[in-house]
Amino acid sequence: MTCLEVQSKIIAYIDFNLEKDEKTEFLKHVQNCRDCKEELNIYYTMIEGMRQLDGNMPLTKDFTEELNERIARELKYHKKKREFFRSSVCIVIVGIMGFLIFGYVNFLNILHEDEQAKIKEAQGEYYFSETFDPLLFEPFKEDNRINVNVNTEEPEMDFYEKVRQHNMLK
Repeated sequence: MTCLEVQSKIIAYIDFNLEKDEKTEFLKHVQNCRDCKEELNIYYTMIEGMRQLDGNMPLTKDFTEELNERIARELKYHKKKREFFRSSVCIVIVGIMGFLIFGYVNFLNILHEDEQAKIKEAQGEYYFSETFDPLLFEPFKEDNRINVNVNTEEPEMDFYEKVRQHNMLK
C-alpha cells in the first residue's frame, strides 16, 4: 500500500470501516511509515476528541497511547488468527497423513493375510507335513500304528504313501 492509499483510508480506519485485508495492509504500512503514522495520529486525535466532546464524555489524556494500543491490539488479533489458521491446516494435514498411513498399513496386512491363505490353500493337506514327520518316519512305534520293519528288504514307501497309511489308521 502506498502512502497516498493509506492517507485516503485513515478516516475509514478510525470509523472501523476497513475490510480485514485492507486493515492488515494499512496497519503494516502505518507501523513502518513515520509520516503516515503521524497523519493517522493527527486525524485520530481530532476525530476522537470531537466524539468525546459531543458525547459529553471525559477526554482521554493521551490519544497517541490510545491509538498505539488499538493498533497493537488489532495486529495481535490478526497475528493470532493467522497462527490459528496455520496450526489448523497443519493439524488437518497431519490427520490426513495419519489416516493414509493407517490405511496403507491395513491394506498391506490384508494383502499379506490373503497371500498366506492362498499359499496355505495351494499346499493343501500336506501343509503340516513337518508335524507328522516324527510319526511317519520312525521305524518302530510302541502303539503299533505304523509297523515298518527295517530288517526286511521291502522298498521304502514314499512320504505320501506313509501319510495315506497314517490317515487310514485313524
